[in-house]
Amino acid sequence: MASPNSVNIVILASNYNPSIVSKEWLYQKGIFTEPVDNFVHTPMLALVENQNFGFVVDEQRLQIVVKMVTQDNLTNLTAIAQRFVDILPETPYNAVGLNYRYTLKEEGCNLSTLLAPKAARLRTVFSKDYQLGAMIVFSFESFVATFTVRPSLKNEQPIRIAFNFHANVANIEEVRARIASQTTTLQKAESIIQELCKNG
Repeated sequence: MASPNSVNIVILASNYNPSIVSKEWLYQKGIFTEPVDNFVHTPMLALVENQNFGFVVDEQRLQIVVKMVTQDNLTNLTAIAQRFVDILPETPYNAVGLNYRYTLKEEGCNLSTLLAPKAARLRTVFSKDYQLGAMIVFSFESFVATFTVRPSLKNEQPIRIAFNFHANVANIEEVRARIASQTTTLQKAESIIQELCKNG
């Protein structure tokens, strides 16, 4: 079963205040507990990184990135995001995005049958050496999800698959509910890859 090599949560808001998000503030609020490796703190942008997470805030966007994808880090990602919104409940939140990226070798996942059912016609139009990518939008629970495949020609690079689960939110309860959906959205992404690649 494929595991994502990149995971992040994005929370959009009308007006974050990056000037308060210092590494000291993150420690004080219990959002970060591990030593910080890198930080930038300005009125317009705050960036804090430790061994496992990257945390970036500007005036309209918070992004929390898992630097090393493990089950513990995925669990902690949800907790970190929940803790942040709980500390700032008055923030006018707009949307939540849950993002997963995968890198697959072509021989392990042949998508041509699904993505190119008229392969002979495409070979005529383009050339015999082509690969077809895809973008598919679908609904899942409260999210509008986007599935994107970037192909690799002649197996020179791995196939890159990305999922974005996006939901508009109107209040902090909806933000919390969407963040809590991280496990189910990841399971959905992995079930799609498993289904697409089972004949690969």
